[in-house]
Amino acid sequence: MKREESGPRTNGALREAHDEIRETMPEYKRILIVKASSLGDIVHALPTLVALRNRFPKAHIAWLVKPDWAELIEGHPDLDAAIRADFSLWSWPRLISTLRHERFDLVVDLQGLFRSGLLARLSGAPERIGFAQGREGSPWFYTQGVWLPNPQGRPWRLIEMHAVDRNLAVAVHLGADVSHPQFRLGSSPGADQAIEAVLARAGVRADERLVAVAPVDRLRVRSWPLDRFVEVATVLAREPGLRVVLIGGPSERPYAEPFRQAVGERLIDLTGRTTLPDLVAVLRRASVLLGNDSAPIHIAAAVGTRVVALFGPTSPLKTGPYGDGHVVLRKPLACSPCERSTCANVNRYECLTSIQVQEVVGTTKRLASQAPACGELSRTAARATCT
Repeated sequence: MKREESGPRTNGALREAHDEIRETMPEYKRILIVKASSLGDIVHALPTLVALRNRFPKAHIAWLVKPDWAELIEGHPDLDAAIRADFSLWSWPRLISTLRHERFDLVVDLQGLFRSGLLARLSGAPERIGFAQGREGSPWFYTQGVWLPNPQGRPWRLIEMHAVDRNLAVAVHLGADVSHPQFRLGSSPGADQAIEAVLARAGVRADERLVAVAPVDRLRVRSWPLDRFVEVATVLAREPGLRVVLIGGPSERPYAEPFRQAVGERLIDLTGRTTLPDLVAVLRRASVLLGNDSAPIHIAAAVGTRVVALFGPTSPLKTGPYGDGHVVLRKPLACSPCERSTCANVNRYECLTSIQVQEVVGTTKRLASQAPACGELSRTAARATCT
């Protein structure tokens, strides 16, 4: 079994470039970030928002986002406005009108698709920046393209560079300092209070630690077997001082039943019962999160909660939990990472099924034991100090 202790992967060359660029870069006053989806990708773009705010402290910065994910960034301390857009064809005339009315002088396209590039062009912004290796012809619509280091000539999404650092390359192009990436994912007092009430009703003691478990990914090929998650949760719930919190969206409610049957009253089942602010509050409150390569591991890392991430077909170098203190468990096979949406291995999903329950239990217990207990977390104003 291969353990990979993750940590900051900010490219050293990026950190050194901003001073020279800053001397010649205009002082933009109205900036639009385009990163509409998905949830994990939006989290990966947050350090770029923070870097742009530090670079342009007086600018009005807005973010174009799908309604499903807007709650994650609304209220972010470095964002002035979130523009919700469902991107359906009928909504385009109104959306384009809204963007033109805002009179942006810079659009930063972090999505890198034809649709996002076209919207950047139709916004009327005189300057439009995106990835020079973007997909679907998106670079056609940019006035400036940001080249990423790619000595092996791979497609843009297959470059061995973490998604956070890839986005930060655009900030560097604009003269920002990215030497200390920050997510600054804000908290919602209402959500924090709601989660505290849920935990109180579940009888969580001040000396107990919460282990959040996110067992379902939208792609089967990235999902560790559900029965193994159930086995891990059952073992962890029996450990003195640990409580297991199950998280997931409304569509994942059927997957919660085997956990309820196996774990019983020691399980706190929040599947399908949390808003995005609630999810952030739960993960900030947890001592550790166990999950697949999916959005919850990135939210947890963003709020300073340690992560045990189970990786198979995808590369932790590109989408692993960002920051210090996390652990990635994976099996180094010749075919992994393949970055495919279907498994071509004769031994189906071998890269994930080779990860053993005992390894996951032991790693999760170790990380949980190193984190503060619930009583300490509830009294801590800044969660980042509890990592």
